[in-house]
Amino acid sequence: MQNLFKSCALLFILQLVAVGSQAQDVELDSLIKETAPVVQISGMVVTGDSLSPLPFATVFRMRDLRGTMTDANGFFSIPALEGDTITVSSVGYVAQAFSVPKDLLIPRMNVVQPLGRDTVAIDQAFIYPWPTKERFREEFLELQLTADAFTIGQQRLDAAEIYDRLMEVGRDGSEVYSYTMQQQAKQGYYQGQLAPMDIFNPIAWAKFIEAIRNGSLKR
Repeated sequence: MQNLFKSCALLFILQLVAVGSQAQDVELDSLIKETAPVVQISGMVVTGDSLSPLPFATVFRMRDLRGTMTDANGFFSIPALEGDTITVSSVGYVAQAFSVPKDLLIPRMNVVQPLGRDTVAIDQAFIYPWPTKERFREEFLELQLTADAFTIGQQRLDAAEIYDRLMEVGRDGSEVYSYTMQQQAKQGYYQGQLAPMDIFNPIAWAKFIEAIRNGSLKR
């Protein structure tokens, strides 16, 4: 019984020592934080290529992982201690970090932090209307296609109807890009002078007459 009482007393003393050491560490950390000068950091986050303001970028302290975000104009303001490391990051950009100097004359710091674009390569993905190959096999076999099904399908296609549908679809991305580049090149070529009008172009008139003859102008 006496040995059990000594063991309990020793365990209680050890717990008191551990709690006291933890409290001492907390007081030491708070004392360091109180003695370290607080610096108000203000600035802007911009893109590295065009120096345009980067809105809603994350700005945080590495010491305690607390921070803020830039506003719609790329501006931010955050308090920090001398020697802290400030990290700036945004989706699609390479994260950057800078340290707060310890020899500032005034407790303020203005920064302009550029962020370079980060290129992310995504693996090629194939999207199918069936969840699995087995499901595709089942639905394909349910069609019960015959040997001449492809020939029958080709005979039922109407060339005029296909052409009309293609005219309604419009240009794709590559065609729009090519047309835009042609227009910009034409504007640069005739810059400072009057561009020629197609009404006086004999080649354009020949194409117009040919279109009337073959009936393509009606479409």
